[in-house]
Amino acid sequence: MDKIEYVPLSKFQIEPSLDDKFWEEKLKRTIQECDSVYALREIATLLARIATQRQGVIRGLIQDIFIFSNIAVDQDDLTNPQINLEK
Repeated sequence: MDKIEYVPLSKFQIEPSLDDKFWEEKLKRTIQECDSVYALREIATLLARIATQRQGVIRGLIQDIFIFSNIAVDQDDLTNPQINLEK
């Protein structure tokens, strides 16, 4: 069996596209200008859905990299961050 190479996720140079950066800025401005708690909850729900979906895609791609290249990413790089609510 081939030796497994462990690498940090940063090795893959995953960067947001220009479209993603513009969308992020638009979203930030929308949140800053929003006065509706209901709208903010809807935005938060959308962001949670997107984050979960993208995390699943990343995990699937990393699994494919492992299967085809014997390269594994450190699991700490794939762990979802803790949610700390500030009051």
